[in-house]
Amino acid sequence: MPKKIDKEKEMKFVEFYCEGDTQGNATQSCIKAGWDKDKSPRQMGSYLKKKYAVEIRERNEDRISSTSGMAITVLQDLLRSEQDSVRLNTAKLILELGNYHSQNINLNVDKMSSKSDDELMQELQELLKTMPNLNPKLKNIEDIEDESIDIKPNELKDTKKRLIN
Repeated sequence: MPKKIDKEKEMKFVEFYCEGDTQGNATQSCIKAGWDKDKSPRQMGSYLKKKYAVEIRERNEDRISSTSGMAITVLQDLLRSEQDSVRLNTAKLILELGNYHSQNINLNVDKMSSKSDDELMQELQELLKTMPNLNPKLKNIEDIEDESIDIKPNELKDTKKRLIN
C-alpha cells in the first residue's frame, strides 16, 4: 500500500500534469510534485500518467466543458468579423464540429449530341416533373422567342439569362 505522502505527491502530479506551466509534460510534472530530479522522474511520470489516465481524462473533460461556453462566444464573435476569410473559416469549423461535413458530388454528364430530339424532350419532361419551378421560366422563354424575331441573338441570350435567374 502506498504511503500517504506518495499519494499526495501523485495527486499533485495529476494537478500539475493537467494545468499550469507543466501541463502535458509528465517528467516536469513529477519534478514539480516533489520527485527528485536524480531518481528517474521520466519513468515515474510515464508510470503515473498511465496509472491516473482516467482521472487525468476526467479533469481535462471538466476543464473543456467549463470553458465551452466561452469558446462558443468566441466563435460567434468571429462569425461577425469584418474579414470574409475569418467568417468563412469559422463557419466551416462550426459546421465540421456539428458533423456537417462536405460531401462529394458525382455528376454524370451525358453527351447531348448523341441523343435524339425525342430523348431530350423526354428528359426535359422528367425534369419538369421533379422541378416544378422550372416550368414557368421555360414558358417565359418560349414567349420571348416567339416575340423576338427582331431581337439580335446576343440580346435574346441576355433576356433568357435574366428570366432564368
